[in-house]
Amino acid sequence: MNTLIAKNLNILIDFLAKRDLTALSPDELQAKYKINQADLLILFGGSIPEGADVFAKAHQQNIAKNYLLVGGAGHTTEALRQKNAIIFSRYRYLH
Repeated sequence: MNTLIAKNLNILIDFLAKRDLTALSPDELQAKYKINQADLLILFGGSIPEGADVFAKAHQQNIAKNYLLVGGAGHTTEALRQKNAIIFSRYRYLH
């Protein structure tokens, strides 16, 4: 990926990923914004597998009206592969 594109995507992600809630929950949305649900929750793929856990928990709490998963092989894919190799190295795969 072009480094300028990656840099600009990271700027956009930093803006969209603003942490202004103490927790990702319906109660926090109500307390801070007086809404029950966000319009959209986006999970940007990347090298942090824990993001999927946060996204799943938010989905279970019905935190948004719509959900969007974005990503693919990109500038963080190799870091994700390396992290997964460490995490899953203790498991034996049977084919």
